[in-house]
Amino acid sequence: MNCITPAPAMERTHQPVPKTMPCIIILCLLCILHIPTPAQAFAFPKCHHAIRTNTERPRYSRGSGRVTSNALNLIQRNKGILSNRFPITVRAQLAGALEDDNSDRQRGQSESKSSSSSSTTPFVGLPSYKRIIFFVATTFLIWVSEPLLSLVDSAAVGRYAGKSLPATSANNPNLSSVIQLAALGPATMLCDSSIYLTLFIAMATTNRLARAFAKEDLKEQIQTLSHVLGVSLAVGTLVFLCINFNGERLLAAILGPAGATISVEGAKGVMKSVDLTPEVLRAALGYAKIRSAVSPLAVMGLTSQSALLCAQDTKTPALAVLVASIVNIVGDYIFVAKMRWGVRGAALATSLASLMANGMLVRKVWKMMGGWKEALRERLSEKEEARYPATQHATNTTELTENEVEDPTHIPFISFPDRESLISLLLLAGPMFFVMVGKIMGYSAMTIRAGNFGMVSLACHNVLMRIFFFFATVGDALSQSAQTFLPGLFYRKSLQENDAEDPDSASTTPDTLNQSDDNNARTMLKRLLIISSISGIVNCISGRYIAHNSGGTFTTDSALVSLMARVSPFMGLALLLHPLTMALEGSIIAASDAGYLVGTYVASIAVLFGQLKFMCKDFLGVWHAILLFQMIRITQFGARVWKRTASSTSKGGR
Repeated sequence: MNCITPAPAMERTHQPVPKTMPCIIILCLLCILHIPTPAQAFAFPKCHHAIRTNTERPRYSRGSGRVTSNALNLIQRNKGILSNRFPITVRAQLAGALEDDNSDRQRGQSESKSSSSSSTTPFVGLPSYKRIIFFVATTFLIWVSEPLLSLVDSAAVGRYAGKSLPATSANNPNLSSVIQLAALGPATMLCDSSIYLTLFIAMATTNRLARAFAKEDLKEQIQTLSHVLGVSLAVGTLVFLCINFNGERLLAAILGPAGATISVEGAKGVMKSVDLTPEVLRAALGYAKIRSAVSPLAVMGLTSQSALLCAQDTKTPALAVLVASIVNIVGDYIFVAKMRWGVRGAALATSLASLMANGMLVRKVWKMMGGWKEALRERLSEKEEARYPATQHATNTTELTENEVEDPTHIPFISFPDRESLISLLLLAGPMFFVMVGKIMGYSAMTIRAGNFGMVSLACHNVLMRIFFFFATVGDALSQSAQTFLPGLFYRKSLQENDAEDPDSASTTPDTLNQSDDNNARTMLKRLLIISSISGIVNCISGRYIAHNSGGTFTTDSALVSLMARVSPFMGLALLLHPLTMALEGSIIAASDAGYLVGTYVASIAVLFGQLKFMCKDFLGVWHAILLFQMIRITQFGARVWKRTASSTSKGGR
């Protein structure tokens, strides 16, 4: 009689993953990031005496016969006193030293300004088609790697997990591959969905930073990035705790009431049902706990990636994705194929890949913030020199020391926002979180409804959704492009409108503004729509071709292949509209129109649920609902964005 291998025997035959692995991962994280000491990295309170001790004191240079720039500044401020107390020869030497040092400083300042201008202030203005296409293509390559790496994990587990357990008898099948592949589905869904729900922080980061770039406000850039990293660390820690203490219950809910039950052939060819739910839950929970060990860094890395993309640095995220791909593939080969750790080995490979990639992203953001602080420090120094002349320097020493306590260059790399900043961040990030939840609810309702029409319909829906989400990455890249380039144009447009209404406020308008800024937002929207339309046509043709003609690549079931070909036209139409939908949604987010965004999703989800419940009579109706979901959002988003990008002259004409 056939029976499944008991759980204790399964654990003994595996080579166990060391229990100290989470600690090793955390230690590797600290080594990769080179994070400074806690007093420097986190927001611990400091008194003004501690800040004064960190200031650089005037000192003499050992290799030359003259003093450094700080001492020379002191001498220059007291030239009247020196002229009365020093001989003519000494005064001449001091004057020559001052002149040489001033020329060196001016040359160094001009070089540093030219070299750091691109790092502290990214491009703000109307981008060309070439810049937009390059940004979208690079972002697409960055984001499309995640589903591809998930396929690598599935292939490695499915190919090698069956060899990790021996069959208990000649007539007893080896169920290890089935158990671990079944565990991989809910485990990856739990981990990936948990990280996806934190995307609202990254979206808020893009919006806030893009507006700070448009204002050329270095203090706001530093403060925003420090606060969102602190919030990301807190949210990532909550994800870690939730999976470790409540993961088994969540995984059981994902498996559903039926659990993991399969039919196997027993003695004399009799089919019998075998309940694998305990084994599947145990394997899935082990995978989820290993993946959750790097959740704080993963959320911080997602926020850092958005900050770098907003700063138009696509090189670092692309390099991080390349490193993650290599580490994940090598890790799957070592831990799954060679060491036979099954899903735990796949989790370890994915975690190490996430550790390396997100560590690179966070470290790059740390360097970028350091450059911002240095530029701000120079700017504040110039303002202080202009504010306090040399004759008044002695009387303002106490005031300068007190102002150092609130110096924005002392903002730590990771800090938690105060009450006012937290409320401001929540007002922007809260609606984004609602949008994420709304999307998950909508697509999950479609999957549940597809399951009501049988296993073949559910399997067909899962395959079609994999194809759909692969091509949907293009729409996500277009949304990121809108969120990166449009906030600065909206900000400049608002300044133009304020100047038109109140001419007295024109003195506060930046010098970089011109009359064309009033129409640049509309021009940018038109360029995005053109690129989105072309991308939609390519997605439609490619996706429909794969679903209609390449169904045999995904399955050998003829009924499933036939159903895929039948539904493929509606999937193609949904892919045609998706890039336009996401570009317009990104434009709504860029305009900080959170209230309208939430209202739109409430209406769209309500219509979608009504369509699925009352008008969906067969599996084809599920994809009718997906197509309707895209059309409703395009209509609502398009009308709103077109109105928001209208020029002030056209508004006045109406």
